[in-house]
Amino acid sequence: MRIDDEKKYKIGWIELTIAVCILLAILVSNASGARVKDMATLEGVSEQQLVGYGLVVGLAGTGDGTRTQFTVQSVANMLQKMGIVVNPADLRLRNVAAVMVTASLPTFVKPGKKIDVNISSLGDARSLEGGTLLMTPLQASDGEYYAQAQGAINLGSLSAKAGRNSYKKGHSNSGTLPNGAVVYKEIESANLKSGTLRWVLSSPDFTSAVAMANAINGVFPNSAKAEDASTVLVNVPENMKNDYMSFIARAEVAEFNPNTNSRIVLNGKTGTVVSGANVQIDEVAVSHGSITIQIANTQEAAQPTFIGQATLINNQQLNVQEPRTETRVFPAVTNAGQLAQALNGLGVSPLDIISIFQAIKKAGALHAELVVM
Repeated sequence: MRIDDEKKYKIGWIELTIAVCILLAILVSNASGARVKDMATLEGVSEQQLVGYGLVVGLAGTGDGTRTQFTVQSVANMLQKMGIVVNPADLRLRNVAAVMVTASLPTFVKPGKKIDVNISSLGDARSLEGGTLLMTPLQASDGEYYAQAQGAINLGSLSAKAGRNSYKKGHSNSGTLPNGAVVYKEIESANLKSGTLRWVLSSPDFTSAVAMANAINGVFPNSAKAEDASTVLVNVPENMKNDYMSFIARAEVAEFNPNTNSRIVLNGKTGTVVSGANVQIDEVAVSHGSITIQIANTQEAAQPTFIGQATLINNQQLNVQEPRTETRVFPAVTNAGQLAQALNGLGVSPLDIISIFQAIKKAGALHAELVVM
């Protein structure tokens, strides 16, 4: 082997080794557990729901009609505040629509920041296309106002009409305002410097709560304890009470393996079957068939015996087909995906698969929670 070939061989081997190491690192990272911050939230740190009533103007004759009295009254009240006195009975509005404005205000968002809002028609407006939302205060369940929205509406839909012909794509009675509301009051969160913190699991589970407490104890020994299936109590160590943010940042990235109930989700409308982990199915015999009934209506010409015109006679034919039902015995499997794959191999449709899963659950062979949407 020449020196150049030997160098190329060494370089190639080094590149292959690096690629294998990167692949192993990716596989190890994918195999790691979930972080505390992804599975739980700190008690007292949650977003606030906001709502407000507003008016959208600038519509091309697609706003609320005269029967929507609250829109007419709202416009009259708004004009009166601006020094213009009008009689609501004299108003004929088609370019204005009453809407409800909703938003979610996360914790720790400071005044002056902007958040997204959603807008939905409240009256009988045909479309909010081209409209502009007027200044709308947004309040929370405590009656306090936390933000104020205003701006042009983004519908994400398309509608056109010419005479009796019309075209519509998407929903034109609701839209969004990206960064359309300005926050002028911060949400009061719980006191995080009390010496005790609680993490609340998004999916309560006793095993997951204990695993999460052990993960936090791996970072800060003897600091966490599972109170119940959804709550983990964490006592802040004395040496970290002067730096709560560092303690929370280190505790919320602790990794653990969450454990949830075995579950299969079935959607009968779309034929979707989603299986979770640890689903056990015993050996089961499945027999599934259907009867197809087809009625054909054809017309035949009947020639008269004497000179005259031919007449049409309806000839109905009834065809009943019952395919041969095949019984298959499926061995015990460890997940629903293997059973669904075996059923697909028999040509069973997704809707039939859902019916089969329900029957298997009734037979007691499916050891998992069955959720039908």
